[in-house]
Amino acid sequence: MRNAGRIVLATGGSLGDLHPFIALGRALQARGHEVGIATAADYQPKIETAGLAFHRVGPSVADLMQDTGMDLPALTAAIARSDRFLFGELLLPRAGEAARELIEVTEGAAAIVGSTLAIGAQMAAEVRRLPSVAVSLQPTMVFSRFDPPRLPIAPWLQPASGGPQLWLNDLTRWAGRFSTSRWTRPVNAIRASLRLAPTRDHIIFDAGRSADLSLGLYSPLLSPRQADAAPNFDVVGYAPYDSETGAGAALPEALEAFLGAGPPPLVFTLGSAAVNIPGDFYVESLKAARLLKRRAVLLVGPDGDQHVAGDDPDVCVAPYAPYSLLFPRAAAVVHQGGIGTVHQALASGRPQLVAPHLGDQFDNAARVVRLGCGLTLARHRYRADTVADRIGAIMGDARMPTRAEVVAVSVRCEDGAGQAADRIGALVRLKQPA
Repeated sequence: MRNAGRIVLATGGSLGDLHPFIALGRALQARGHEVGIATAADYQPKIETAGLAFHRVGPSVADLMQDTGMDLPALTAAIARSDRFLFGELLLPRAGEAARELIEVTEGAAAIVGSTLAIGAQMAAEVRRLPSVAVSLQPTMVFSRFDPPRLPIAPWLQPASGGPQLWLNDLTRWAGRFSTSRWTRPVNAIRASLRLAPTRDHIIFDAGRSADLSLGLYSPLLSPRQADAAPNFDVVGYAPYDSETGAGAALPEALEAFLGAGPPPLVFTLGSAAVNIPGDFYVESLKAARLLKRRAVLLVGPDGDQHVAGDDPDVCVAPYAPYSLLFPRAAAVVHQGGIGTVHQALASGRPQLVAPHLGDQFDNAARVVRLGCGLTLARHRYRADTVADRIGAIMGDARMPTRAEVVAVSVRCEDGAGQAADRIGALVRLKQPA
């Protein structure tokens, strides 16, 4: 197959940020493009095993721990407490170096595709005079006035088409923009160092507006394109990828044997970020499963307590399992609400209980509830008796499991990676010199 042009994908964050970009990279590769993913060194083995080129851009987790003097749980907890820490202390101070690294690795590229957290991607595209594509992985980053995110600091935000609620949404958006407007100064300082004109775009509220193309790589069932979206924006669907190593997905042998030995279990997981700050999540989950007399699978992460359940034959503890293979065999899924976990749970057709911990998880949880596919529970209320009550309510209401199965049919038909790859390919062809 001919080379249709080299495309560099830039992303950063947890596996929920990486996996859709691997899916997109493979879809672009299938259409004849040479593809590399520019991100932290932590993900190099996974990316290369998936058959894509790797470009080291941005700090590794070890770099961030050394720079901040925090271990991984403390770093995750700081991000959970404040978006201002994420943007003001982690991303922006390192955006200049990341932009310069991206400029270096995009020599000879045909386009740059960056996530909303890859702040330097747009700058690199402007320096290289390349077509640029911005990717939002969750509705939170779009922040529509008509369908705003559900945020702990602004619980009054609600969907609205007019009237006082829309006015309140607008006022909240203005206050958020004003209180974080100082973030534009360091961005413009970096732009000046790269000999680029200053921008008035806000890194959150205007994310993607200066790109040639902006895409929502999430299910439109969570939030379709809104009337106030930028002209260059569209929602193209969920882009699934599900592998710990980058190779083909398979369940661990012990877990496969456990699933085959009894009725569908409850599955409890905290994804790849919140799992660093589990608190009593797994202990209380185990107690809740026992109260319900249900079998359980606990995915505790690579550094989690593998012996939390002792020798209980009704519980299987594993560091990780591919959600696409595990969730469809569950009775219900209890999780943190990361966008990748939400999509996998929606695609599985299993009802959900979401206990959000940080970032976009609060909004994702609210959207799951709005879809009728599950319930949510605040982290500080995550205790065995309350968890058991919520799971009992989910399993005892025939409408919720039925609704989850209906939604799954639609989600499984989505091809966000393919749709995005087609749009990006068309942009590259349009921008190529005659």
